[in-house]
Amino acid sequence: MRNLTIVLCIAFVAAPVRAQTVTAFTGAIVIDGRGGPPLSDATVIVRGTTIDAVGPTASTPSPAGATRIDARGKVLMPGLADMHVHLTGGWDGERTDMLGFPRYMNALLCAGITTVHDLGNSLPYVQQLKQETSAGRLIGPRILMVGGLVDGADPVWPPISFALVSTDQAQGIVRQMKRSGADAIKAYVGLSERLLTALVRAAAADSMRVVADLGASNGSDWGIRAGIAAYAHAPTSPLSDATIGTMRSRGMMNISTLAVFESFAGRRLHDLRFLDEPLLSRSMPPQFVQELRRYAERPTSASENAIAARYAERLTTAMANVRRMHAAGVPIVAGTDSPYPGVFFGEGLHRELELLVEAGLTPLEAISAATSNAARFAHDATWGTIEAGKRADLLLIDGRPHERISDTRRIVGLMQRGQLLDRNQLVFSALHDVGLRAVDAALSIK
Repeated sequence: MRNLTIVLCIAFVAAPVRAQTVTAFTGAIVIDGRGGPPLSDATVIVRGTTIDAVGPTASTPSPAGATRIDARGKVLMPGLADMHVHLTGGWDGERTDMLGFPRYMNALLCAGITTVHDLGNSLPYVQQLKQETSAGRLIGPRILMVGGLVDGADPVWPPISFALVSTDQAQGIVRQMKRSGADAIKAYVGLSERLLTALVRAAAADSMRVVADLGASNGSDWGIRAGIAAYAHAPTSPLSDATIGTMRSRGMMNISTLAVFESFAGRRLHDLRFLDEPLLSRSMPPQFVQELRRYAERPTSASENAIAARYAERLTTAMANVRRMHAAGVPIVAGTDSPYPGVFFGEGLHRELELLVEAGLTPLEAISAATSNAARFAHDATWGTIEAGKRADLLLIDGRPHERISDTRRIVGLMQRGQLLDRNQLVFSALHDVGLRAVDAALSIK
């Protein structure tokens, strides 16, 4: 009971009421998230929860009484966003650990993820997570959500899905999601073009947008015709120039999720030294690490090897599609589909950024995919860049992520809503964790 009490305190104690504070980061190299070259020797002043001023240190004096942070030689950049996660927990994409949510909230924040978009979950569960983080009663990144998946008559993930079997149901499902605080609607693989079109129209009538995962049909013209705002995954079949042009002309965006394709291909699991990466070793529960090692080292069948080989080809195609969409002006938004083997909450986004650079984006363009593009995707101009008036979610990096994208991992300072957080308080602690185990909840009928 003693350990349980500690965990609940970590999860639920609200931040103390504070007078409006002023913090000045001085001498920093500022990556503002808009993709342009960094600003050297800059000062960023934060007042309360927002950025008050950004400019050259020589002409941007720190206000009297401000907490000064010497950022000389370090990079200051916006907090990162992972725009495709599932906060059901666990590590393998199948088992569920909803009671262990503090593990995942802490892992995300520790990795500098200050915003996440949950793209499919138990509606009441994720609704409460969003409510409590928004109110500051629960520690964690800001949560955007779609609520449950909207699938066809036989949902792939029944416990977290709504079955849409007639066009007449679309409006009711959309309104239920909106009343629950959903930020968008997620269409899933079982929908026909007719049903998807009805869902998009019902969503538009309530000023909402539809994100779609149509499986093998991601990137298809019929999904685009239906009027979706974005595909939830980079397409894994080659896209024509005409299709990409239509995406651009319609203002569509695309969430990348290259990391999950790498997971299905088993590519990252060929060398498990990545588990020693501090963002993982400090956040993954030991039993998860053990289970992942057993999973990676198990003998695999011929059919499993064939599936992995197909996903390796799909990863290559998805990377090519991302490169071509980006070059054509279709905004790429960083997302991981966490959790899957080798794609854990928080660290997985840094891997996603590495894969985006491998696909052909520059480091600054990859960072924009997880900052300003993410905010554009959310239709929220209050965050995602370092500009006066924006929300003060900031990372201080002891490295040069604009030159080496892997340096985004080298976080030495974290600010959320204008409050400096102690990342040492976000690491996994066996002393403060009751050792909850994920369950096989049979979410999928695959």
